[in-house]
Amino acid sequence: PKNCPTIGACQRFHTSPAPAAATMLARAVRAPAARLAPRWCRQMAVQKFPVPEMGDSISEGTVLELSKQVGDYVALEEVLVVVETDKVTVDVRSPAAGTITKWFANPDDTIEVGSDLIEIDVGVGEPAPGAAPPPAPA
Repeated sequence: PKNCPTIGACQRFHTSPAPAAATMLARAVRAPAARLAPRWCRQMAVQKFPVPEMGDSISEGTVLELSKQVGDYVALEEVLVVVETDKVTVDVRSPAAGTITKWFANPDDTIEVGSDLIEIDVGVGEPAPGAAPPPAPA
């Protein structure tokens, strides 16, 4: 069907001769994936990242310093936080590039390995170097 709003999301059902395809197509048209996909994609972009492993027998540490604040852009492998353990001081690096949306720890908090540390809106933030500037409005 030319005017189906889900043609891109359910192409296989439009071309399938199977009787079950008609039922699946009817369900897809009631809740078109074309309308749901943008919202779903944005929700999946915000990800929580845990406190990483810091050594063999290290299970917790104390936050000394947060390098960035909520709303700041962080690059991949950029230092996010400095954690002091009973054995070493560790720079915890960013596992993804994006904009920080939430910290789950503050300076002087004791954090455990595996607990949530940060929430990042992955892929949102500073444009890549050399990217063309947006066109001027006409």
